[in-house]
Amino acid sequence: MGALVTKALRPIKSFNIDNRAERVISKDKPVPAPLYPKNLEDLKRALESDPNLDEKLDKKDPDLDVRLRDVYVTSHGRPEDDITREKHVQNPDRPLPQDRAMTPQFEYGFKEPERAKYGRVTLRDTLNFISAHQTNPEEVTAAKIALEYKLKQDDVESILKYFKSYEVYIPETKKSPAIFAGPSTMRKEMENSIVKQIESKDSSVKELDTEKASKTAT
Repeated sequence: MGALVTKALRPIKSFNIDNRAERVISKDKPVPAPLYPKNLEDLKRALESDPNLDEKLDKKDPDLDVRLRDVYVTSHGRPEDDITREKHVQNPDRPLPQDRAMTPQFEYGFKEPERAKYGRVTLRDTLNFISAHQTNPEEVTAAKIALEYKLKQDDVESILKYFKSYEVYIPETKKSPAIFAGPSTMRKEMENSIVKQIESKDSSVKELDTEKASKTAT
């Protein structure tokens, strides 16, 4: 909308612009901007002290040129190059790191301590006993965890109550109901499969032993 208004007003603004410009240029002297009352007082005070002030300002003063030639600056300090070099020198009390290699990416986002203090536990161990308790709460109890990691049983009970490992939730479909397939469920399934494999191996070994025994008997 603004562009349309500007475009419509452009012919009116440019009407007879050449004659108006010549009229302004042909004036002897442009009208100066009005001065503030304080500036007028300062101008009057300067003219009273020196009535020929305007003429002096328009003329070149040779004495000022002589004074400018006599003015020079001497520096008694040290060069800036020496100061910057001293700043670049390392402070032995606060040495800069010399290893420019990238910092390693830790599993939990920070470097874990090798040993935890008495009454403390690392994040890795905390996740381990939380997931172990979720897998088998009857076997992995708060009392056993507190005894193994040297923690207070009340603190362990609070951790097991308010913190759990993530579970993967599979929504319901037309063919299958909604189930949890999280770490604890998968761990249980893995443990059951391992137990079944061991039992099947034991049974196959027993069958082989019975077959050998029967062959030797015949």
